[in-house]
Amino acid sequence: MPRTADRHLQERILKVAQSLWKTHGKGGLTLRNVAKAAQTTTTTVYKRFRNKEALRLAIAERVNKQLIGLVTSAASLEEAIVRYLHFAETHPREYQLLYRTVWPEIFGKGQPRPGQVWVTEQLANRFGWSPRSYTEVHFALFLITHGAASLLAAAPRHPTTVEARDWCVAISGALLKNVQIFTRNGAKRAR
Repeated sequence: MPRTADRHLQERILKVAQSLWKTHGKGGLTLRNVAKAAQTTTTTVYKRFRNKEALRLAIAERVNKQLIGLVTSAASLEEAIVRYLHFAETHPREYQLLYRTVWPEIFGKGQPRPGQVWVTEQLANRFGWSPRSYTEVHFALFLITHGAASLLAAAPRHPTTVEARDWCVAISGALLKNVQIFTRNGAKRAR
């Protein structure tokens, strides 16, 4: 009787690999460890991921989808920022994976940016004009939030990084209250 393909094997491999990354970091992520934890063979893992770098990129893409889902399901931009920071603080290795070596492949020029689309649409819904008018605001919010998130991921729950989180939330809120500073002459925006 011929063997049937396991349709869920790739997802199981990625789930296990993400778990190994989360608990052990780079050192715990070997294709052999992944195969063992996923109850498959190393050869099977190699057939799906040519090397550890390919597996690492796939984990980062998975983490990015999880983060985007978490952020874009928020009721407001303010809540989205808090969720983003909380993710970095509670998933530090995953956040660092996403924004260390693989970020150009995920966020580089020409790559889809669903988070940016969501943020600019939220801004347009809230303040008017077109989403494209808020590209600079999006990047300002992202850079402020990413800076604080990077600190949180580097030293989760440390008093200094908690202060950085609180400042990020306050500064982002002030930026949203004064969004017109990103428009020419305080009024003109690209439509």
